[in-house]
Order: sequence, then structure tokens, then C-alpha cells
Amino acid sequence: SVHHQYMLMPQENRLPIQSIHHVENKSTRTRNQPTETVRHAFIRSKDRNFMVIDRYLVETPKNTNKRTIAVLGDGIIPLRIEEETKPEVAVAEFTCSMGDQAGTKARIIPMRGHLPLRHHYFEKKEGKGDRSPFSGNGDKFRTMIIFCEELEFDANAAVQPPLILSSSNFSVSIDSPFVVNPTTPKRQDHSTGISGGLSAVHCMCPAYGLKEPHWLIEYIEHHLAAGVSHLHVYDFNLHELRLQSTIQEYQKQGVITNHDWSVKASGGYTNRVAYEHAKWAASTDCLLRTRGQFDFALFSDVDEVWLGDVAKRPSGDIQSGLSFCKRAREESKGVKIGCGIESTTISSVYTKLSAPEQEAAKSMLLLERYDRSEAHPNCPGNCHCERGAWDPRDPTKRICLKMNRKYQVGRQKFVFNTGDLSIEPMPLFTHALSRDTDEMDRIMAIVPEDLLHVRHYQGHWLARANKLETLEEKEAPIPRHILDTIRQRIHDSDVLASAYNSQNSTGVEWITPIERSPRLQISKTTLLETRQDLDSFDILATKIVQGKASFPEGTSALKFRPGKLSQISEVEALRQCYVDKAVYGEHFHRSDTVQVSISEVHQLIYKFVPKSGSSTSRYMMKERFGAIERIKNTAAFGDGTFSNYTIFTFVRDPLSRFFASYDEAYARAAPWARHGSHPFPYLYEGFDSYQDYEDVFCPPETRKSRKECTKRASQENGTLAARLGRFAFETDGRSIFDVHLQLQVPMLSKRSDGRAIHMDVLFNTTAATNGW
Repeated sequence: SVHHQYMLMPQENRLPIQSIHHVENKSTRTRNQPTETVRHAFIRSKDRNFMVIDRYLVETPKNTNKRTIAVLGDGIIPLRIEEETKPEVAVAEFTCSMGDQAGTKARIIPMRGHLPLRHHYFEKKEGKGDRSPFSGNGDKFRTMIIFCEELEFDANAAVQPPLILSSSNFSVSIDSPFVVNPTTPKRQDHSTGISGGLSAVHCMCPAYGLKEPHWLIEYIEHHLAAGVSHLHVYDFNLHELRLQSTIQEYQKQGVITNHDWSVKASGGYTNRVAYEHAKWAASTDCLLRTRGQFDFALFSDVDEVWLGDVAKRPSGDIQSGLSFCKRAREESKGVKIGCGIESTTISSVYTKLSAPEQEAAKSMLLLERYDRSEAHPNCPGNCHCERGAWDPRDPTKRICLKMNRKYQVGRQKFVFNTGDLSIEPMPLFTHALSRDTDEMDRIMAIVPEDLLHVRHYQGHWLARANKLETLEEKEAPIPRHILDTIRQRIHDSDVLASAYNSQNSTGVEWITPIERSPRLQISKTTLLETRQDLDSFDILATKIVQGKASFPEGTSALKFRPGKLSQISEVEALRQCYVDKAVYGEHFHRSDTVQVSISEVHQLIYKFVPKSGSSTSRYMMKERFGAIERIKNTAAFGDGTFSNYTIFTFVRDPLSRFFASYDEAYARAAPWARHGSHPFPYLYEGFDSYQDYEDVFCPPETRKSRKECTKRASQENGTLAARLGRFAFETDGRSIFDVHLQLQVPMLSKRSDGRAIHMDVLFNTTAATNGW
């Protein structure tokens, strides 16, 4: 059924974990050094209102000769905001001291947003009754990086003295070890990514709520197979024994760095008092730890899976997206320091399986099971509609003509250029480098979705809006070679195989599936898979038309592809056509008596078909064959006085003709060209004159005069294309608002009986010169 989210396969065709064929050398991960669990400092200030996550040695563009001492913290600390500067500056009203170095200046890099700093730092609250001193939902931003640039770090000291941040009424002493990045960058040595390509680390936001190991194993293996070099896992409460053994196994393999981000380890900081378990602090910590080690860092949650270009080889590899981001920085001369990544909702996680489907799913990976996504974004859940209109099919509803999917409104994730140490680190937001969207437009590029995107296995906004039942979905499978690699990796590890196969998973743990029957949008993949069937239908249709075959038993109709009745001529095919007047009545001429171009000398008759080379044909008939235009009864073609005439016309590829017809009809039926209402008023929304329309496809800032507009390609911003797309989707193909939208076959058929008029020759406009 097209309503279910995967195709059931015969048992013998599926690849169970225990019997998967080998797709990659088992030993490739043994070159990685095992990793230890990271224990963060998590030190509170004396007033309990500021939390230090760690102290670091980092490279900064302001101090290239030595590593600078830095602190990552969250909460309330003595500072003032200088609002007259652009951008605003958070000035530290405390000092840095370490050992015999006392009272040196501190510099703050605050977390920025779309409002003045004082709003985000001092005034914003997570909700009524919010008393937490730390960052929180509701745009309360108190995560920050503090640089103590005047302090000197003594690399020869056996023990580093405490770092003290203090003022007259504030103090916090940090005696934890410094976080110091290795000097040798890590390269890919275990993934299926392109050898020698750009390296990437995945910074996973705090992981919580999992009780089974299946998703975590598949998540890690998927990203390694897609080209990620290493993952940082911020473990909030993955305490179940199988989860812990899974984490320990990946630590042994050296492919993850696990962080103890629990409530106990953090002294209560990562509990609900900090937004989603202090995810902004976790992301920023990962940035500080990985700068200079990888070319790029990827930031997302545990329910978000990254996937690269599925058209390239290896399919799904993230290299194309990373390369785009690298080029964006180069082409912007260093301005673009990160990239936004589009998010696609994998809505099939909400579909409840029947008992037989659940049984079949036992031998499928979770990533394999959920292979459908929403067909298009659904505002306002994961997009913002910037221009809408009333739906002509339902005047109580509005539809979106132009949408914005950037940053938080589109639930995007992002990539940071960690390989370039000239980029100063900054506190990171959820959906972009910061919440300051204007600044993000300046310093971030948006990666095309087909090069790299995030698959979001969530959709609570759809559930709340009751859209799950009516949602249109499309097929969105993960490439087979990635799924096979995941299976192989699980098989290669006794620990992972034991954890994964200890019990069957019933699905992702954060979703409660429901009974639903979403509509399926047929994909290109589906069409390709049925090509052989289509070929056989074409051959059978040809034989039926020729009288050499009959319809299969139990059927009275057969579909074939236009232009595929290859063994008969176009004229023969046209003679078989019948057009139901009750359905396509508006596409016929008003009567069978119409104007044609007739050459008595050469006994030629040309039948007009608008937008199929008719202007050229009428010119040729007049200038080359001395034709005149007369009213004739086309139903009598081929008989009596017309029996000695050669009757012909030109036809055009239907899709190409539709674009030309729409263009002509759009201009002729516009409000400034005729009176009365239009059945699709949104096509002209905001246009009161032709000049308004012209200003969209020929913007004033791109021209010197309007004369240029008739001689160059459109430079419109997507507005007209979006309206055309909506019209094509909404029109029923039967009702038309202009004669230029009439279909070709009805215009070559008799209104009296729906059968084709007599035609001796049909030419194609794509070969017009040869035809003439």
C-alpha cells in the first residue's frame, strides 16, 4: 500500500544483521586511538549564579603568537553593555588572575540574538516564574566565552595554578586541567568518505531519553559511513547497560568522544534549569575542543541525521556539502564562516505499523524502516510564509506563495569552519551560529538541499496542528550502501551485535505512532523502477492500436507514454484519438468551422494550433505558398472538395507548449488587459499594471531602460515561478482561462463527435525547418 512508510520485501531478500555480506574491511578502525570519557570542570561561582564548564588554551586571530587562555561559562557575571558601539560590546567588570599574575583584563564574547544584548542577557525569561541564572528557552542568552588574553600560560609547570575570575562581589576559582587541542589535525581513516577529502566532526547536542541501543548504534554508524570522521557525544542520561556498553565499544574504536553531561556530574546545571540540558554550552565546548583538528564541525540533535548528495558516489557522502561551504568562504573572501543546512521532516516515524508489518520490520534497520518524508515544508512548523494568498479551492484556507526556511524558522542546522583558526570562536545557537539573523545572512551561506541536508525524525508541530493524516509524503530512502555498511559494522563487533540483537526495537523511542494514511507523492526513483513495465505497456498499446492485440482480460484501459507508439506514424496515432466533450469541452473550438490557411495553387491546407509554431506557419503559407486565410468546416476534411488537398499542421512537445501557452495566457488575461474577475487571482497579486509585472522579471536595479526587458532572460526572484507552480498543481486541466491553454488534440478533433479531423501530415516544431 502506498499509505505505509516502507515496501515489504520477501524474507529471503532482506539482509539480517547476522548474515550480511562484507562491504568494508573490519580492521580499518583499529588505527584510531581509544578515547576516555571527558569530565568537565562544572564549577559554580560563589554566588551560584555562574557556571564554568571548562578552561581552554585556544588560538585566536587577535593573538596569533601564542595560545590564549579562555573560559566557557553560562550565567550571570559582572558586565556592562556598551550599546553605542556597533556591534554592541559586553564589557567585563571583573578580572582574570592566575598564580602571580593578578588583575588582568577579561574580554567577553557573548551569545548574540536578534534583539539588543541587554534584552537577551538581562531581561529575557524562559517563562513565568523563571528564576534560573542560566541560558534558557525564550531567547535568554547567557552562554559566553571569556578570554584572558594578558595571562601567560606556563607549559613547563607541573601543575597549573587556579584561574580566578573576580570582582568586588563576584568570584569563581577554576582549578581543572586546561583543554588543549593536539597540534596534528585528524583526517578520515575509517569512514566510507572520499579519501583525502575534507574532514568533519559531528558535535551531537546532549543526548537523553534513549532506553534502547538501536538508534544510537545506527546513528553513529550512519554518520561514519556518510563521511564524518569523529563524533562528540554529550551523554545526559544514557545509563542503560546496553547503551553504556555501546558507548564503551565506540570509545575503544576511537570514533567517539563521550562527555559526562549528567545532572550529577554538572552539579545540577544540565538539568531542566538550562535550555535542553545546556545544549548551547555543549555545542560551544565541542567547537573549542575541535578547532584546528577538523575542517568542519556539524551540529545537531540525536533525532537529526545528516545525509549528503545521493546522486554522487559514494551516495550520501557529505563531501559535496562541505566543498560548497569551503567555496562559499573562498568566494566571499573569508566573510562566510559557516553554512546553514536545510532540514527535512521524516514524517513516517508517526505511522503505526500493522502486526504483519511490525513482524517484517524486525529484520530492518530503523533508518531503513522510516523512508518517507513530508513532500514539502509545512508552515509555520518548519518554515515561515512571507507571502500568502487565499486558496481558490477552499476560501477558508490560505496557502504560501513564498516561504523562508532559513535558520530557526526552518529548523535548520549548521556547519562551522573549524579548520580555519583565523575565525574567532563564538557561543553557538541551535539553528545557526547565532540568533542574529541579519548577521547570519552576512557570514553564513545556505547549502543546497541536494548537496547536504538534515533528516529530522520528529514532527510534533505537525501532530499539534492535526496535519499528520492529510500530510503528503514522498519517498526518501537512505542509500543502500550506507544501510549495508551499518549492518556490516554491527556484525563486525561482537559487543555491538549483542547489544543490537538482544531484543527487537519497536521504533524510535521519542515518538508514539498513530493510525494514519498519508498521501504518497510518486518519486523519480519509483518511476525508474517501473520503466520496464512502462516499456511493455507501450508495446502492447501499439499492437492494440494496430489491431494486432486486444486488452488484457479484465481491463478496458491501458496507459502508455506520449511518443512511445513507435511503430505507427503520428497521423495514425491521431486517428485513434477520442476526446470526451463532457470532460474537455473547453478545449474544443466553438464549432467545427474555423479559420485555416489555404493555398489553392499548391492545394495545401494548414490547420492552426496556437503556441505550436502557428505564427511562423501562417507567415510561410502566405509568403511561400501564396495562401489566404478562410473559414472552412474541418469536419469535412478528407472528403469531397477537400479530397485532393494535403492537410497538415505542426504540433509541439506538450510540456514545452504549456510553458509558452501559460506565458501568453498570463499576459492576455491579466487585470490590466481585460475586465472582470480572474479564476486564479493570486497569479496577479500585487500587480496593478504591466509595469508592476515587468518590474518583477526585469528589476529596475538591473536595467537602464524598459526596452532592455524584451531582449533578455527573466531575472525574477522566484515569485512568478512559485505562482506558476501553484497554478500547475491546482488547475484541473479541464477549465481554462484563455484559449492559448487549450490542448492540442481537442483542437484537432471534431466538436460534433470528439473524433480526430482528417489530417495527412503532422510535423513537429522541434524539426520545423525540415518540415517546411
